[in-house]
Amino acid sequence: MLASLTMLLLMDPTVGLQPQYFSANLPTHFTSYTLAYREAQRSKKPLLVVLNPGEETSEVPVHLEDVRKTAQRRQLLERFVVVEVDTSTDHGKAVHQLFDNKPLPHVAVIERDQQWQVFRTSRKLQGEDWNRILQTFQNGDRTASLNLDIQLQCVT
Repeated sequence: MLASLTMLLLMDPTVGLQPQYFSANLPTHFTSYTLAYREAQRSKKPLLVVLNPGEETSEVPVHLEDVRKTAQRRQLLERFVVVEVDTSTDHGKAVHQLFDNKPLPHVAVIERDQQWQVFRTSRKLQGEDWNRILQTFQNGDRTASLNLDIQLQCVT
């Protein structure tokens, strides 16, 4: 997988950047895995990867605007480099292969050193799932773990 990542990093670095992003301001999220990976390495932040199906499928994509609905999640997302990849593009197909062609949509977190994929799921995520993912991996620690199938206990 490391060789595949290296090849992907050699791809056109301008892929996935909107013209307004050429300024000093960083985007709220990237559409190029290559650029997001580089930024995550530079900033030492964990990389939140969202692999979405193309528009011409029946699969429901992850909408980042839904993830950003609460102030808490917006604040937590600032601790990540976020990339949303359209897997129907050539670049997206290559990235999807790096993630073993998991069912779409697929969400993964890569720790801050960009060496380990510390979380991955293809399940449909709800608001509380996003809270748990973002809280658990916000520091980019590779020893963090999360099992979304375990229900949190609460006092009733």
